[in-house]
Amino acid sequence: MDYQRMNQYLVITINHEFNNKTIEELLNHYHLSKKMIHSLRMNHDVILNDKLVMQNFTLRLKRNDKLKIPIFIDESIDFIPQNIPIDIIYEDDFLLVVNKQANIEVHPSSKTGLNTLVNAVAYYYQKNNQKHRVRYIHRLDKDTTGAIIFVKNYFVHNLYDYLLMNKVIKRYYLALIKSYPPQNQDIINQRIGKDRHHKQKRIVSKTGVIAKTHYQVITRYPQYTLIKLELFTGRTHQIRVHMASINCPLLGDKLYGKQSPYINRQALHAHQVTLLHPITLSPFVIEVPLPNDFKKLIKKK
Repeated sequence: MDYQRMNQYLVITINHEFNNKTIEELLNHYHLSKKMIHSLRMNHDVILNDKLVMQNFTLRLKRNDKLKIPIFIDESIDFIPQNIPIDIIYEDDFLLVVNKQANIEVHPSSKTGLNTLVNAVAYYYQKNNQKHRVRYIHRLDKDTTGAIIFVKNYFVHNLYDYLLMNKVIKRYYLALIKSYPPQNQDIINQRIGKDRHHKQKRIVSKTGVIAKTHYQVITRYPQYTLIKLELFTGRTHQIRVHMASINCPLLGDKLYGKQSPYINRQALHAHQVTLLHPITLSPFVIEVPLPNDFKKLIKKK
């Protein structure tokens, strides 16, 4: 589907796929919430072929029609901007993908909190006159590095929340683990719950929430193993708990394993995400380079 940005509007040129579909069917295709569709309808915000659509979202579209949806709306930045350097891997009108560094939280505990990746992104938006709220669609632990996806408007936020929940957006990690796993690849299907004796920890628990992780051995080293992982669910500390449950804790993970002489944090890096383009829905892949502490260990063979 062809599209362009025109001031505050996303302008979609209707293709054969949506010929004879209604406006509402198109908005549902992008998984816009009922609340947002209702707001667009009641506020007469949608324009079809240069005419306001007056609440009638059952109008049928024709090939080459021009549908305008106001998604590039100026918003107030909702976190305190803070001049913290960020490593941008990818950016367009819809997305910002940042390579999160170690020793920084993704977000503060309140809107007035500081010293997080969200504050850094707020500063980047402010500096570049990008008037967006700061919207992240997933998180990483404080000492985990790699890809964090930010979306720049409500339209993409609705869509990506749906895609993430339905496992269309896929996240792949690299990790260094102590010792060798029992299989070269396997799926760990173990429920995860809170540890009653340690408020920060999670444990494998029959009464916990469903959690599923796939791992695959990449390279075996004398003191540790490099593995690739895919998350099928997104539980707190999921990879760390699951690998510790098979006696292969992450290297340097002081919470679920032991301190390591090789690395001073848990050796976990979110190195790849597979996405759909927010408008064309074509698949694309974003890869994040390995951090230096990983590179040094991988070279030591």
